[in-house]
Amino acid sequence: MARGVTLYTVKRGFGTSGETKEVDIVFTVIPRLELNELKADSIAFLVMGSETDTSGEMVKKRPLNH
Repeated sequence: MARGVTLYTVKRGFGTSGETKEVDIVFTVIPRLELNELKADSIAFLVMGSETDTSGEMVKKRPLNH
């Protein structure tokens, strides 16, 4: 999708067993209308939310068409 991403390597814990596993988290921001173009792993855990303001080097602002 040619989007910028932030990668985090973290330790994931499982309940009370104390078992941990190192995993990678990929963080990106995409418009809701492009969500159906997202290709994610079948075991991926997706978190979706509403952003009212996003800024950064890779953000392209588009004019509103009224």
